Formats: sequence, C-alpha cells, structure tokens
Amino acid sequence: MAGKRVLVIEDDSANLRLMLLLLKAAGHQVTGASNGGDGLEAARRELPDLILCDGRMPDMTGFDVARQIRSEPATAGIPMVAVTGLASAGDHSELLAAGFNGYISKPFDIKTFATQVGAFLPA
Repeated sequence: MAGKRVLVIEDDSANLRLMLLLLKAAGHQVTGASNGGDGLEAARRELPDLILCDGRMPDMTGFDVARQIRSEPATAGIPMVAVTGLASAGDHSELLAAGFNGYISKPFDIKTFATQVGAFLPA
C-alpha cells in the first residue's frame, strides 16, 4: 500500500539512506532520523502511519524508543517495526514486549523490503 507516512530511525547512515530510498520509490512519504532522540521528536511532530526502528542503537536503543512511543497517548497507537539483526526467538519476544508490532531482519532484501514494510501499514 503506497502513500503512507513512514518514519525510519536508523543510526547506520547507509542503511538509513537505503531504506528511505526504497520506501520513497514505493510511493511513501518518508522521514529519517539517525538516533533515538531525533526519532522520538520526529514521531511526535509527524505522527507517521508507521515507524521503522533499528533495535540496537547507541545512547537510546530501539527498545527505549518503542517504550517511550508506547507511553505517550499521541503516539501509542502508531505501528512500530524493528529492523534488526536480532534473530532468536528470545529476541523476538523482547521486541514484542518493548512495544514493537514485528520485525524485519537485517540484512534485508532490497527487492522485497517495501513489500515487507507494507504488511505492517494500516489500511
């Protein structure tokens, strides 16, 4: 589903640029943030339809970002997806407990990334 507002929070500049490019090519309106604090500010300001967030970032982790997003009434209902190298079942449980709706594994496939993201977008 194209045309949604997507916020990407990712500390790796190459991954951030790639995700923004792929999502923009799929027709989405995209905003990027290179750390958790800037991502929180963007989420509050933009109220996106979906937030993609790296699970492991320095300073403020994706888990911290998710907990904060979920604790604020204005942002609590925004779907959140972790984009992470975490792969074990325990890590998946930790992501869900922090407030993520699901995850996309890194490295992600550039051919299917936008479709994977689309599965999490509200109708």
